[in-house]
Amino acid sequence: MLALASCGGGDDKENVQDLLDKAFSSSIQSADLKIDASIQLKGSPGLDKPVRISASGPFRTNDRKLPSADIDLKIGTDGGGQTVTTGFLSTGDRAFVKFQDIYYEQPAAQVAQANRAIAQNKDKRGSLRALGLDPRTWLSEAKDEGDEDIAGVKTRHVSGELDVEAVMRNLNEFVRKSGSTLGGATGQTPPKRLSEDDIRKVGEVVRDPTFHVYVGKEDDIIRRVAGKIEFDVPEESRESLGRIQSGAIEFEVEFAKVNGDQEIEAPANPRPLSDLTTSLGGGGTLPGLGGGPQETPTPPSTDGTSPEAQDFKEYADCLDKARPEDTEALQRCAELLQTP
Repeated sequence: MLALASCGGGDDKENVQDLLDKAFSSSIQSADLKIDASIQLKGSPGLDKPVRISASGPFRTNDRKLPSADIDLKIGTDGGGQTVTTGFLSTGDRAFVKFQDIYYEQPAAQVAQANRAIAQNKDKRGSLRALGLDPRTWLSEAKDEGDEDIAGVKTRHVSGELDVEAVMRNLNEFVRKSGSTLGGATGQTPPKRLSEDDIRKVGEVVRDPTFHVYVGKEDDIIRRVAGKIEFDVPEESRESLGRIQSGAIEFEVEFAKVNGDQEIEAPANPRPLSDLTTSLGGGGTLPGLGGGPQETPTPPSTDGTSPEAQDFKEYADCLDKARPEDTEALQRCAELLQTP
C-alpha cells in the first residue's frame, strides 16, 4: 500500500511522471512479500536499542474477500533480549494466528462478517482509493536514480521526499472506510483517527523523510519501496512520551515472483483461538485479538492454574534463559507449547 507522486526536475520530469503513473496503475495480484523495518527511540530507558521487525511470506488477492496470505513475523531488539515469533495465515474464507509454530483459528463468524463487508464495497476492484488511500500523493521532489537489480528483476530507481502529512490524512481515511472490516478479520481494534492538530504536530517534528521506489523496466510493476523518517520530540512533550528525545524509523518492502502461482493452504489441525488467549491469561480474550465462542475450560491443576497457563509459564521462563542467537534453545522452548 505504498506509492508516490512525482514532480521531477528538468528534462526528466515527464519521464519520471509517466513511470510512476504506470507503476501505480499496475496490479500485483500475488507475490512473495518481504518486509524489514527498524525503530529506534532515543532518550527513554530500555528503548534506545533498535527494534527489528521482519515479515515474509506469500500472498494472493481474492475476488471480493480477504486476500490469501501466509506471513511470518519476528520482532526483537539488537544486542540481546528475546525475539517474538508470530504470524498470520488467511485462505480468504478462514484466518489463523500463528504463535511459536502453532496455528490458532479465528472464529468463523468474524471472518465471514469481514468478507461480507468487503463484498458490499461499491468498488468491486478493491482499489486503494476505495479503501481511502491515495498513495500517489505521498511523494514530492521525485527524481530518477538510474537502474538497479531487485529480486532478480531490472528496475528503475526513483527517490523523493515523503509528504508525511499526506500519509497521515490518507491513513485517517483508510481507518474511516476500512478499519472495522479488516479489524473484524484479524481481531485487531482499529486505531483512532488523528485530528488535524495531531497531523500538523507530526509534520513539524519529522525531518528529512526520504522515500524510494523501484519499478520493473519490462512490466512497470513495483518491486521494492523503502524509506526513512527521523523525528525530534519537543522538550515540553518528552515527559508525557516516556522522555523520548528523538527517533528514527526505516523500512523496506520487497515483492518477488510477482503475479506468480503462490499457493496458500489452511494448516492441519489448528487449535481454537480461545486456547491461546486462555494460555496467555486473558480468560478467553487477548488484547488485540478477537475472542469468539469459548471452549469448555480445561480443569485447573492442583495449584489453581490451567495446564495451558502452566505450559506458557514454562515457555516464558525458558525464553528468559535462552540466548537470542541460540536457535536450538529457542526451538526447545517452542516445543513446550506443542505438547497435547
